[in-house]
Parts: sequence; C-alpha cells; structure tokens
Amino acid sequence: MSDAPAVTPAVAQEKIADEVPGFKVFVGNLPYGTTEEGLKTFFASVASDITSSQIILRGTRSAGYAFLAFETEAAANKAVQEFNQKELDGRAVQVELAKPPGDKPKRVKKPKSRRGDGKAPPGEVTEAEANGETPADGGAAGDETAKPKKKKKARKPKKKTADGEVVPKSEGETPADGEATEAKKPRVKKPRAPRPPRRAPGEDPSGDPSKNMLFVANLGFSTDDAGLTALFKDVGIEVKSAHVVRRRWGNPRRSKGYGFVDVGDEATQKKSVELLNGKEVNGRPIAVKIAIDAVVKQEQADEADAAGSAPEATVVAA
Repeated sequence: MSDAPAVTPAVAQEKIADEVPGFKVFVGNLPYGTTEEGLKTFFASVASDITSSQIILRGTRSAGYAFLAFETEAAANKAVQEFNQKELDGRAVQVELAKPPGDKPKRVKKPKSRRGDGKAPPGEVTEAEANGETPADGGAAGDETAKPKKKKKARKPKKKTADGEVVPKSEGETPADGEATEAKKPRVKKPRAPRPPRRAPGEDPSGDPSKNMLFVANLGFSTDDAGLTALFKDVGIEVKSAHVVRRRWGNPRRSKGYGFVDVGDEATQKKSVELLNGKEVNGRPIAVKIAIDAVVKQEQADEADAAGSAPEATVVAA
C-alpha cells in the first residue's frame, strides 16, 4: 500500500504513482466509495503480483481512478484482460496499461488575441498618430467619425394585481397578443424516495430476503430481459417475470450488468440457485442469489422514476 497522505493533490499523487517501480495499470471509473482494501479484494486473483496500489484523491475524496503496480509485465497484462469492464459495486471499471509520463499529451496555451481596435498598447503610438493624424472626439484611428453609442430604452415593469393578474400599462389599453394574463405557477418537483446508504465494496445488502425474487449478477452488457428469461428456461425453470436493470440516462439506456427474476416461490428459488449460481454464460460466471425485498423495491422505484411509469411496468413478463 502507498503511504502518500490523503490530502496530496491529484497531480502530485499521479507523479508519485509514476515514480513507483514496476509495470503499472490504470483503473478508471471507480466508485467513489472504493477503498484500497476493496480495490485489492476486487483484484484478488492477481493480488500476489501487486507491489503497490494507490487511489488518487482530490482533497480527501476519491477522484474515481487509481494506479496498480505489478512485478511483471505478464501479470499486468493478465489484470487488464481479466478485469477490464468488469463490474465493481454497480460500475464497469476501466482497466488498461498506464501510459509512461512522456506519452501524456501536453497542454497547449492559446495565443492571446491581437488588438483589433486600432489602439496602441500603453506607452506606444499608432502609425496614424506618428504621421500626425489624431482620432477626432475619441474615435479610433482610421475612422472618419466616431459613432455614438446607442442608449438602451428602459423597460417599464408590468403592473400586477393582488391576485397575480397582469393589467394593461395604461387605462383603456388591452394586453397584446400572446401576453400573459396571469402569473406562471411555480414547478413543483415530485419528492424522490430516500435511497439506502451506499454499501462498502463486497458487503451484502441487509434486509428481509424475498420469497420469490432472485438477484442475478455479472451478466453480459448485451443480455436483455428475454435473454435473462432464457437462462432459466434452459434449465427447466419457469419464470413469472425477468428484468435487467439499466442506467438512468442514455439512449439506449445501457445495462448495469445485473437484474431480478421472479420465480414464484421459495422452493423454485432454492432450485434456481443450485442450478445456475456460478454457471458460465458468454464467458462470465453469473451469480444467482436470493434478492432482498428493500433492494428490489428501490430498483423498481428508480426505474419507474427514469422511465416515467409505474414500478410494476418495469418488469417484463416472460
């Protein structure tokens, strides 16, 4: 582990990370709650080859990326191949070989704009002034006459009654076409349901286990609701509904790599876990667990908020 202080600026920390010997790997799109212990747990299969790890901070908060140093180039390449785009606490992390300091693009300073008003810098004279030509009435050199500035007309405020209605500016005058006749009502935002506190990486959620829902993780990002349903049907399990959780923004909205499946009862839940937990699907060992009721309800509420529909409409029937 690095001994750099938590308040070290991000630029200085990157310089320290570059000076650490070994083959370095850049880890981006990290959850802000990830610690160095959690990062090492995530890279458990190559942890024995890691010589140092450092999460870059901005002040006391994570900047969302880190650097790992490995003993050999082969170990660094293995970490990239095995963990790039793998999900950590709901985020697909970016893992790639770190670029040497000399390969980083340098910032190019933009040239200052040249003076185009015909005036010379302080302490110098213009070409016109050197020839005896002076601008008249404060005008710029080369101008025949100085153009006076236009004065802006002051806008008269509209009068409103105690009820908020807009009245004509003068007696006998009617409002112009399209003019508002009443005050706009302020927009009222719908209160969002409070989210449960973020869990530490690797920590299981707390709450009452569901008696019919299953949590399926480590899915490929191309897996949709129909594909999730097919995983269960292939082993002879009938499902009532299956839903892949997707990100709030984007068009199309990208999968988060996990979903929920309703199998109807506890006996089928247990059978599904025995048959599917750890099964390799498209090169990924999927995880199948008993879902927690509070987590299912929160995900459904978030989905309804994003899609603008009721929570029940977010789960697609098989």
